Amino acid sequence: MKKILLASLFVINSAHAAFMIDTTAGFSSTTDSKTSSKTSDISSHTFIGASIGSKQRAYIGQNITYFSQQLTTATVNKINTLELGPRLTYFFTDENTFYVMAAWNPYAKGKRTVGTTTEDVSGYAFVAGLGAEVKVNRNFYIGGSLSYHSLNITKAISATNVATTASDKYNSMMPMINLSLRFH
Repeated sequence: MKKILLASLFVINSAHAAFMIDTTAGFSSTTDSKTSSKTSDISSHTFIGASIGSKQRAYIGQNITYFSQQLTTATVNKINTLELGPRLTYFFTDENTFYVMAAWNPYAKGKRTVGTTTEDVSGYAFVAGLGAEVKVNRNFYIGGSLSYHSLNITKAISATNVATTASDKYNSMMPMINLSLRFH
């Protein structure tokens, strides 16, 4: 009897759920002629989620983030990570135009090169954003956002397989382009 009741509740609730696949991508670059340095950041976020609540303003689901940063001075220092975790997106209006989002990525792993030393790194990250999307057709939306990304490295493993505790932080804020598919 419990299984039938739970299955009924799932079917009733899923009949009102909306689904969203959202991808955002951004790039920023800075140069400093005084120190001959150049920094470039690339970040992309993919979200697969479903709405919660009857108004379909809040969406919860899986966030996938790719982050890459490169600092070039006399040497090239770079980091590339793949991050996974839950994300919440909340739309302020019934038209689902303006939104705020937050993601917590407890899984963040990748490679870091500092000068000639390459190591595997791991840690966690947080992503927050504020944006707007406009409806192009029934299911397709396009827009823009401002995204803040904070990556915290807690462990580094050298090429000789020596693990060390780290407390390194990489922060970036950049404009993003959004593409979204929504199914109501």
